[in-house]
Amino acid sequence: MFVHITVKPPISYNVAMERQPLYARIAEQLSQDIAAGRYAVGTVLPAEPDLAAMLNVSRSTVRAALSSLESQKLVSRKKNAGTRVESKKPLSSYGANLSSLPDLIQWAQECARSIQRTEHLVMDKALANELGCKAGSKWLLVQSLRFDAADSKEAVSLTEAYIEERFASILPAIKKNPSALMSALLEESFDLDLATVEQQVKGWKLTAQQAKALKAPEDAAALKVLRRYLTRQEEPVLLTVSIHPADRFSINTTLTRT
Repeated sequence: MFVHITVKPPISYNVAMERQPLYARIAEQLSQDIAAGRYAVGTVLPAEPDLAAMLNVSRSTVRAALSSLESQKLVSRKKNAGTRVESKKPLSSYGANLSSLPDLIQWAQECARSIQRTEHLVMDKALANELGCKAGSKWLLVQSLRFDAADSKEAVSLTEAYIEERFASILPAIKKNPSALMSALLEESFDLDLATVEQQVKGWKLTAQQAKALKAPEDAAALKVLRRYLTRQEEPVLLTVSIHPADRFSINTTLTRT
């Protein structure tokens, strides 16, 4: 089942700190302390009982907070060795608010695209069924990696974008604008109106090829995000499949009643 995203009244996706779970607030506080240099890289954090007393929370809350920091690669934890600070900031970890078209544009502006390969192809039946298009139709494939910073060594996603063949001349513009959404470039170049995005998110395990491209372990947990960009006539002109390693990416959503 696809989740429909439209440009009609945008929902706010910034979660207030006080509405986060307690362990998340503690993790954020510790992350800020690490970033500020209170706990230097290479040093060991106070033991769990000491942190619990300092922060006036339970040991289980501290333990959950440290697990969160570990997943962000800020710290490492070893039995009988304590919790060691590994970095002042998360390594290629990105939390994205992707539930409206403006959200997608903002995400693209923050993540540079590095094209890996391009190919003109004809959709086979299996891929056409997965992406929701006609078997035998012609598309331009653009495979790329996305990085949350220009100097990052770890990509936050591996994306295969399929552009309907009649719009394949957009490729030079895609190469020239690495931080622009392909959908935005298509709209600007061909006067299209892509009013709706259908999105599907599901759990995934990295294949050997995906793991190699993303420099991650094979079979590692990941998110697979499929998107179909539709015109107001409900014609798909852009289809994307993005693979995000689970320890580098999250999709954050807050739903508000209107």
